[in-house]
Amino acid sequence: MIRRIRLLPVLMTVAGLALAARVVDVWQGFAVMAQENPPAVEGEAAAGEEPAENSAVPADSNLAPESIFQLPPDPLSMTDEEVNLLQSLAERRDEIERRGRQLEEREVLLQAAERRIEEKVSGLKALQKTIEDLLNEHKAKTESQYDSLVKVYENMKPKSAARIFEELEMEVLLPVIERMKERKIAPILAKMDAEKAKAITTELAQRRKLPDNG
Repeated sequence: MIRRIRLLPVLMTVAGLALAARVVDVWQGFAVMAQENPPAVEGEAAAGEEPAENSAVPADSNLAPESIFQLPPDPLSMTDEEVNLLQSLAERRDEIERRGRQLEEREVLLQAAERRIEEKVSGLKALQKTIEDLLNEHKAKTESQYDSLVKVYENMKPKSAARIFEELEMEVLLPVIERMKERKIAPILAKMDAEKAKAITTELAQRRKLPDNG
């Protein structure tokens, strides 16, 4: 029984020391904050504004914690209310830091998304250029083929050329005739079937017809 009575003061002393260490840690954290962001000098006011008398700071004020709470010189002399206030301010600081980290992470994700979009746009532009090059190459080859056919038919006898033209489809025949010289076309049309020559003449007239300006 005597040993139990003697242990009780020891346990109370240990518990007090633990509480004091916790208070000192919290106090030191806010002391650093107070040094980094010193509160405004009492009595100073913004230009054109009059200081309010006996104004109370609301609980949800956006002011920094050190501007609404003055740290005592001795942390062990703080009351329970002051310790609780320090703890709530520390929790608020941790929440602000957590939100700051979240914003930084979102910014990193946005930057990565922007880079991916830029890469896709660059890829699409490269693909578009490749398609345009292929189309131009195909067009050049087609023109070269038509030029070769024009030379062949222009050098043929009109009767022989007329016999071939009568067998060709309009979508093949018209591009060739359009590229031929007129003095070469006339003898060939004269040797062709009248109906086919008439159809060719009509198609050529429609192709060469200028759009109405009105």
